[in-house]
Order: sequence, then C-alpha cells, then structure tokens
Amino acid sequence: MKLGSWLIARGKLTGAQLKRALLDQSFYGGHLSSSLMKLGFLDEPTLGAYLADLFQVPYAGPESFQSIPPEVIRMIPEHLAQKHLMVPLLIDGKKLRLAMMNPADILVMDEVAFLTGMQVEPRISSESHLLDALERYYQIPRSVRETIPLANQTERRTDPRMARRHMMEVSDAPDATIPAPPPHASAEEVGLDGRPLSASPDSVTELYPATVPAPPSETRGAATVPRSLEEWRSAAPGSASPEAGAVGGGAPSPPRSVEGAPESTPHERRAATSSQASGSDTAPSDTSEAHLEGSSAPKRPQLSLVPSPAVMTLEQVSENLKSGRSRDEIFEAMLEFSAARFVRTAVFLVAQDKVVGFSGRGDGFDLAKIRSVSVGLETPSIFSYFRAGSEFYYGPVPGLPANLSFYRSLALTPPERVLLLPISIKERLIALLYGDLSASRREDPDVAVFRRLVQKAILALEILILRNKIGMI
Repeated sequence: MKLGSWLIARGKLTGAQLKRALLDQSFYGGHLSSSLMKLGFLDEPTLGAYLADLFQVPYAGPESFQSIPPEVIRMIPEHLAQKHLMVPLLIDGKKLRLAMMNPADILVMDEVAFLTGMQVEPRISSESHLLDALERYYQIPRSVRETIPLANQTERRTDPRMARRHMMEVSDAPDATIPAPPPHASAEEVGLDGRPLSASPDSVTELYPATVPAPPSETRGAATVPRSLEEWRSAAPGSASPEAGAVGGGAPSPPRSVEGAPESTPHERRAATSSQASGSDTAPSDTSEAHLEGSSAPKRPQLSLVPSPAVMTLEQVSENLKSGRSRDEIFEAMLEFSAARFVRTAVFLVAQDKVVGFSGRGDGFDLAKIRSVSVGLETPSIFSYFRAGSEFYYGPVPGLPANLSFYRSLALTPPERVLLLPISIKERLIALLYGDLSASRREDPDVAVFRRLVQKAILALEILILRNKIGMI
C-alpha cells in the first residue's frame, strides 16, 4: 500500500494534506515522505511503522546515524553510497548493518556483499535521514531541491513562492474563492515580452522597425490570379523568354500582355496544357543534360553510405575494464563488447541460489523484464549446468519447462543457439554472460575470445575488491 493511502486509512492524514504534500513533491522533487515530514503532516514514529510494515525489516531512526565509526563508513565507497542512497551503520562479526532506501533491491545488497565480503543486514530509513548522513559522513552536499526551505505562515501573503500553495489550500476549503491581490502590491504583472499585461495590443507594433514592409493584403482580387502558363509568365516581372531560358543566356524580353503574346510553339502548348491539367504553377522542366547544365537550380548532392561503427576489440574492452569504478561499469563493458557479436546479450547475477537479470542489449530485450526475471539454480534449465562447475555452454535451448517459462517472461521465443559463460571469483559463481544467435546468423561465436573476455572481467572485479579493501584499512 502506498504511503498516502496507508496514512489516510489509519486516520493520520487528510485528503487536503495529501494534495498539498503531492504539490510540494511535484515542485521540489524527492519522496512523498520527505514532503510530508517537511510540512509537519508526518512524524518519525509513524513513518518508521509504515516503512517497517512495508519492507518487513527494522527501521533505522535518527539515533542510528548519531556516531558511526570511520572504519564502518569506509566499508562502502562514496560513489556507491551516493548512487544507491545507503549508509553503513554497524559491523557485527561477518555481518554489515546497512541503512538504505530500498531493502527489497537484492542486486544492490549482492553488490555490497560482493565488495565487502560480508553478509548484509538491511535496515529501512527515510530519505531525509540518509541525505543527512551522506552529508555528514561522506561530505556529499544535498541537492538544491533539498535545501529550499518553506516560507513561514506569516509570509504566505507576500512571498510569491507561496502563492500557488496558498491557492491550493483555498481551493480545498468549501465555497473557496481566489483571493484578491494585496492592496499594497503596486507592481503590475508583466508578460514574457517584458510589457504589462494591461498594455494595448496596438502598442506591440512599436516592437518592429518601421522599415519592415507590411504583410501582403489578403483581399487580393480574383482577376489578378493567372489563368494560364503564358499569363503567369507575362505577369512575372523581369521574366525571360523561353528561348533565352533554354539557351541559358541573353537579355530578358520585356513583359508581354496576353493579347500581344506571340504564338507559342507546339512544345510550349503541350507543356501549358499539361500544367493546367495538373494544377501546377511552375514552368515545365526540361530533362535533357544541356538544360540541367545551364539551369541555376542547385544540384542534388550525391548520396554516400555511412560506414557502420567498428566492432570493439579485446584491447579496447580491456581499457574499459581497467577504468571501471564499479561492478556495473565492468558488466556494461562486457555487454558493449558482446552486443555486436550476438542477436541478444545479457548479464545475469547469481544471488541466493537464484539467477536474476541485471542488464541486456539486443532485439526484443526489455530492461524492465530482464530485471524482473528470476530462475532457481536447483531447477533444471540452461543455468543449472553451472552448479557442477561447467566452463561454458553452447548449443540449442532444451525444451525444459524452466527454459520455456524463462523466455516467456521475457516475451521472446527460444533462440536457435545460446552461449553461456560463468563469472566466478574464488570458486564462487557471481554472474553469467549470456548471448544468443538466430537462424539468420549461421556463424558460430569464438568461444575462446569470450573466455578471455570473462577472465579479464574477473581480474577487473578482483582489482575492484582489493581497492575497496584498501579503503577499509
């Protein structure tokens, strides 16, 4: 149940208060709980009871962030704490107590367990407490939206920032009317052009210089509309004769009236008849090469084929792996290398004897569906081969129920061939690299190249763990 509905159902919030908090959230951003607490509609015990009931984990109140030892803070790098909005609280043997915004995100907890080598005990906390702790222990300043204070109730009439909120409050009351502006406000409201809204529309014309010609009149008589191609030619000032235009040179002939026009050639009569039948008001075009060379119209540029981007090499992906600052960046580098070599490629994490989706690329892959998929390692499937320590799997997808359910959850049909490689650190399976091919792509993947890619990624992950341990000492 959402926070607003939970509070209203328990009689701790009114509909008008919820509307005002939602307006504050839409203007300043952040979570609804922060707006409710900032407005005084929600207290700390009530918020803690809601979050603990929602996530089924204990609540970390402000007392949990009072005095956290520096060695505990060093367990989580600064960029990781800021990215996932989490703060370490306590070390108890091999367990790390962690306050976070979303304890249901098992991928984040698995990443922390991977980097620290400890079992994570999640605690739920509010956004406000976590931002205070990040600013206090990591020197990460709050964003602008978190530092904008609300005006006092006595300032509501004169502070323009409170005008919209005041109107919402008034609209919630019965027989509400929009309040009139205060009598002492002498400044008149102006528009986007910097002029008062009460200014006359005629005064807008002085924005334009006098040299700008007036727009053409829309009351032009119907008699001035040309009735034929010859009349259109004769009415155009400075029009050239057909003979001069065909040669591409010579002086233009004087304007001719319809009555005094010389007899046209059969070619011109056919062109004029065709132009009148099609309703076109342009002169006939000559498709000969001589006419194209003599014409002043710009030539159409030749089309050029844009070369496709080069496929990433092992040397290039090695540089990306060396510069990776998090597990996510290392996995994304692997996907970038594999995307050009498969129809679809993905990385699946192994957490708590389950395979869960992390990210993927390719035809038909939806990131939300990938992250929602989950397959147990104990269930016979294409993933269960690696429980016994298989080095890789390449071949067709067996018609097992778990495999069919896996592709059904991704809204895909099983591909013709699949390549799976395990990513293990100290004999612990942490992830799987996936790639598939269709019948239209008959070439087989170079398994040796992808095994080298996995070895490079494992080294990058181990270096990342060592860097994190150096910061803990």
